[in-house]
Amino acid sequence: MKTPQKPSIRRTAAARRRTAPPLLAAIVLATGLYSAGAQAEACRAMASVQQSGISANNNAAGGHLNQHIFGATPPAGLSQATKTLFSSVEEYTGFWNNYLNPDKYKGDAVNCSGSDARQKVTVYSVLKKDKIGGFNCTAANAQGVCTTKTSSQYSNIQLDFKVVGGQWILLTAYPTN
Repeated sequence: MKTPQKPSIRRTAAARRRTAPPLLAAIVLATGLYSAGAQAEACRAMASVQQSGISANNNAAGGHLNQHIFGATPPAGLSQATKTLFSSVEEYTGFWNNYLNPDKYKGDAVNCSGSDARQKVTVYSVLKKDKIGGFNCTAANAQGVCTTKTSSQYSNIQLDFKVVGGQWILLTAYPTN
């Protein structure tokens, strides 16, 4: 009579190869070594950036875009004094909508990775005109809203993106030369 053999505890090399990738993936996810922000994606393609880029949403999202738009109220504790400003919410919105549209802005869009990203774009590359009108704010009221300003023309727009509350947002945008 043959004695039954005990099952082998050792796995074959093929069995080890089949389980290694899922096990490695589980370890990476469990240790937090992977994050959505670790893989670069065009900032302008992210829904959270698109929504936070709307002036009316930006303060609540944690940005300070409205610190740079004449006629908008900046976040509490911030002032438009000494800042460059878009001439109006409508002027900014026209710029933002064109920047988001790959058919309008064909330049390189900065990728969001890490915790922040910056991009300076020419007004021409987005709006197909050389300059955008705006203001230099020289004084503001107690709420930080610009009360005294000088007109200016700007050839560039600075865009700053940041992770706030676990979401990528448009932190701010402002005209510059």
